[in-house]
Amino acid sequence: MLGNNPARCTGGGGPIRLTGVSGFEGRVNDVIYCPPLQKHSEADGEEPENTAVVYFGGDIQDFPENMQVHRDSKAYIKYNLENTALMLRNNFPKSHIVIIKAVRMEFKTFSCYDNFVRGCNAGIPDHTPMNHALQHLEKLLQNIPVRIRSIPESELISQITASANSAAASTATTSTVTSNSAGQDTGQDMDIDILQVQDTVNVESDSGIGGFSCKDNACNSIPRLPTDLSLDLLQAAEESVGSASVPNASDLLWWRDSLNLDKAQLTLIAFSKGSVVLNQFIYEFHYLKTLTPDDSSMMRLVSRIRDMYWLDGGHSAPKNTWITSRSLLETLTRLNINLHVHVTPYQVLDDRRPWIRRDEKAFTDLLKRLGASLTRMLHFDTGVTNLFTHFEVLEVFRQAAPEVPAQPEVAPTEGTSSTSTAAAASSGGASQEASKSADGEDN
Repeated sequence: MLGNNPARCTGGGGPIRLTGVSGFEGRVNDVIYCPPLQKHSEADGEEPENTAVVYFGGDIQDFPENMQVHRDSKAYIKYNLENTALMLRNNFPKSHIVIIKAVRMEFKTFSCYDNFVRGCNAGIPDHTPMNHALQHLEKLLQNIPVRIRSIPESELISQITASANSAAASTATTSTVTSNSAGQDTGQDMDIDILQVQDTVNVESDSGIGGFSCKDNACNSIPRLPTDLSLDLLQAAEESVGSASVPNASDLLWWRDSLNLDKAQLTLIAFSKGSVVLNQFIYEFHYLKTLTPDDSSMMRLVSRIRDMYWLDGGHSAPKNTWITSRSLLETLTRLNINLHVHVTPYQVLDDRRPWIRRDEKAFTDLLKRLGASLTRMLHFDTGVTNLFTHFEVLEVFRQAAPEVPAQPEVAPTEGTSSTSTAAAASSGGASQEASKSADGEDN
């Protein structure tokens, strides 16, 4: 093993990049797969638990080589998709990690998940009751193991060791970029809304999704961020990687023969723009449960979803950042999925985009009233709104918060179960609200 550094390869090996994985009816996505760090223990002769984390990234997040050459994105290369896979694996060490890359990166910046949700050229969603997003996810999960098993063992070992080494080197160089950028942050400068490009993207809310326009190619005129790299630091990282011991083939590939994502219990995680995919899933949950109740084929996938995480969700349009329809959220509540909302001031305390705060509050408040299994946490409650704290939610969202006594919130209404809300707590710059269904009944 190479140690416990989140950017280093351990017993599971580094990320495996799969291009053009087939999904629903000709749709394809590039995928990053990262094997578990640890095996699930077998208790009393039972089959070990099979779990997988599926992640949808935000704007800017791309393969490391693409971010490295982009004028603005390279300041955030620490959060490239391969490093993000390793961060998630450290947080979910017994789970398979699946990163589904956006099918388009408009202007090499905007993540567009056209294969899951319809939208404009900047990825602003146009949600529909059914876009076969769940079917596409199911097909991807079925085909990823097939693709991996088709790779010769020698090639597979070469890929996972090379990707781990690359991740180690890129993370080492990132520390210089981040420190330089942070050191020159004036508070105002780093409040540039790169992900939402407030000053350059015009969305006419009364003209629908087609109202998006980009003024005078302004989407490519985002101010530069400091990006000086330390060659000495890079050389040191390369030397460290070269001198580290590498696990043998059996250690690296122990997971391959039993890989079966089609039966895994699922945790779905979306960061920033990636939340549009989870929101589309909510629309399709409702369609499947209410409009096609006799079709049980997709419910096999839905029944395997244990947790859904929204990590600082948002996009540039003044609508559809969070689902606020009562009927849709009632259906979501009945599925008994554990829901997790993690936000930062970048999204919910930005006075230039008050609709995000308003809609997120409506989303969480209504789910609590409906008795959903919900936790909510505000991180970095300092009033500072910049992209660095926005991305840092990826590192802190799994940190445990102190338990606080549950306090009753409101009397249950007819047709809903009683709820309780944990009192606000703060630890390390985070505050949490938790709401759990008291009796776990369907609503």
